[in-house]
Amino acid sequence: MFKLSKEYIADLLLLSVTIFWGSTFIIVKKAIEEMPTFAFLSIRFWIASILLILMFFPKLKNIDRKLLRDGAILGVVLFLAYAFQTVALKYSPATIVGFLTGLNVIFTPILSAFLLKKIPRIYSQIGAVLSFIGVMLMSFNKNLTISTGEILTIICAVFVAIQIILTDKYSRKHDTYLLTVVEITTMSILSTAVSLFSEPYLIPERWTLYLITSFIITSVFATVYAFVIQNTAQKYTTPTKTAIIFIMEPVFSAIFSYLIGKEALSERVYLGGAIMFLGLFVSEVGPLVRFKKW
Repeated sequence: MFKLSKEYIADLLLLSVTIFWGSTFIIVKKAIEEMPTFAFLSIRFWIASILLILMFFPKLKNIDRKLLRDGAILGVVLFLAYAFQTVALKYSPATIVGFLTGLNVIFTPILSAFLLKKIPRIYSQIGAVLSFIGVMLMSFNKNLTISTGEILTIICAVFVAIQIILTDKYSRKHDTYLLTVVEITTMSILSTAVSLFSEPYLIPERWTLYLITSFIITSVFATVYAFVIQNTAQKYTTPTKTAIIFIMEPVFSAIFSYLIGKEALSERVYLGGAIMFLGLFVSEVGPLVRFKKW
């Protein structure tokens, strides 16, 4: 009977994460039209933090100084990634922000080689290059011009790459559930602090059905589920493969942006998406295609 390895199960779970993350671009873009950016992030992540604390409450006594430090570092990097990305949504379409966030696929193997001394496998390198080409086709216009929102998103992509690399490092050293609790709680504290000092209000003046639905989707599925899966599954795969799997996030972003926000897609976007799928395929299937002695 065919049996999937832990690495491929981890990869499939990470792919499920990209579906939820992909849906959040247009959801968040519309939500921050109703309330301040960091106030939205604050409430979203506090809901997630409380749920995580309740879920793993018996384990909290096992948090030590090193885990607290590493989880806090992850939380700071995560905050920077979300801050740049969410502000970028004010200036650029959700589809474009989703695509450019996918640039982390090219930053991750480069930073991983320097920071972790991990040289990506050849199939991962080929997959990263193909995915990068796909992102370029999907993101830049004919004149290769780039807006403020797109610059902010590229900075976000760098922090996403760093977060992937650090998660790979720390998830192998600590309890991944506790690591997630500290990471998300740190994110909540930072979002609240920025909101209190820079925005007119933290709590929504009017609770609409859309806002409530947005908080449920982004807190429960795109945060609690997504980060527990990421921090756990990354122990069984590589940073470069994780980045390539996460490149599917902008594809799902484009789909949901069209379905929810009616953001139209061009033929060039579809071509870029197809090349990104090819990059993912090469990364996943390449290691299985090898000469064997029978």
